[in-house]
Amino acid sequence: MKTIMEQALLDQALAMSPNERVEFAQLILASIEHEDEKIRQKWITEVKDRMAALKSGKAKLIDFDSLYHED
Repeated sequence: MKTIMEQALLDQALAMSPNERVEFAQLILASIEHEDEKIRQKWITEVKDRMAALKSGKAKLIDFDSLYHED
């Protein structure tokens, strides 16, 4: 059974776009993996940099289906 805090966090996460949820999940996974701290911080920085590039328009996502099922 979820606590009120867990439900609030889940509701906030589900309100994000699918891409933001993936990036958020990657940050959470990075926080629990047993890696060297320097490596973990570099991955977190990389994810944040990629999120910023998407938000600023410097990068764009490619639709999986169009990438692998070109006509």
